[in-house]
Amino acid sequence: MFTKHIAICCCFLLAIACSDKKVEEAVQFDTNFKGARLDSIKKIGDNEYMALVLPENEPINQSPWFAFAVSSKTPKNIRLTLDYGTYQHRYVPKVSYDKINWKSLNPSSIIVDTITHTAVLSLDISAQIQYIAAQEVISSDDTYAWVAQQIEKNPTTLLEVAGKSSLGNDNLVMVHESEDIKNSIVLIARQHPPEIPGGTIGFQTFYETLFSNTEWAIDFRGNFNIYTFPLLNPDGADAGNWRHNANGVDLNRDWVEFSQPETKMVRDFLDTKIDGGKKIRFALDFHTSHSGPYLLVLDSINEVQTKKIIPDWISKIETNSNFKVEARRRSQDLPYCYNYFFNRFGSEAVTYEDGDEMDRELIKKRAQVHANELMKTLLEKLNKRDFDE
Repeated sequence: MFTKHIAICCCFLLAIACSDKKVEEAVQFDTNFKGARLDSIKKIGDNEYMALVLPENEPINQSPWFAFAVSSKTPKNIRLTLDYGTYQHRYVPKVSYDKINWKSLNPSSIIVDTITHTAVLSLDISAQIQYIAAQEVISSDDTYAWVAQQIEKNPTTLLEVAGKSSLGNDNLVMVHESEDIKNSIVLIARQHPPEIPGGTIGFQTFYETLFSNTEWAIDFRGNFNIYTFPLLNPDGADAGNWRHNANGVDLNRDWVEFSQPETKMVRDFLDTKIDGGKKIRFALDFHTSHSGPYLLVLDSINEVQTKKIIPDWISKIETNSNFKVEARRRSQDLPYCYNYFFNRFGSEAVTYEDGDEMDRELIKKRAQVHANELMKTLLEKLNKRDFDE
């Protein structure tokens, strides 16, 4: 059943007598920005408020997303109870004054009750607008601003409209391609809106490493096409959805039926490339999990049929860095994005998962290492003529 996501801008006023003057205290909650979500807010006591946080539709997994702005005419501490209905609290709240720089709320300011499915936040607020969110708020505008920066840095990369989202918005693909090069890799990011650590921070660092000026990166770009979908679910991201697109569908369960415009767009784009002679050699789908970091990889039976890119890549990561890779095998019968690449093109692919609360600098370092070692692995395979057909 669908629930309506409504923008909230509530102002609670209290007039008190003070030295024969009227002092007006106001607390304002605002969801008038992309990526925001609170379904209702009410005052339940002196400096105490209750917010309802509901999913876009059901069934859905346990990933309650919330994002709102709060301010007060006078400095004060308030207690805000987040009520998730039948769902459990997942994310450590993040705090920002500019939606650019974020930090986690102090654990001492959070009380989680798994019986009542609530989380009580103690917030020090003032006239300065403060943003509170499950993760960093990164809208389609923010993502496309980053895309524009990358295109400016790498003029050989083209930006194309690959198709339309469920709401008819442009869905973009970044194309680094040479006519005489067949070997290609694909990057897909943020099918699930809240998955900022891997779906945005990890993905963007991974991409930037591929397009850096290192010897490996320059050599790699001279031998491989790179097709990048930087935000597969822009509608869901801007609506503050917990997981789904605007049609209420989990995109990462739609890679067999292709019932949604976002997955159809990728399929049709890549089919066109294959028809033109390109070969997909590897693909990564970027996500975030409460139990990350890890990689979802091919099952052992299917791995035997491959060129062993994944095991060789993992070996290089562990040999050349301090990172240890947890590889989780999944059946290729599941309708996941990475399975689509193996089942359709016979190419190796992974779901790249970071953790909800991983240190952001560690996420970036992990992405740099994984990107560098993947480039080395693919170039070695190329030089050994493993891709000759």
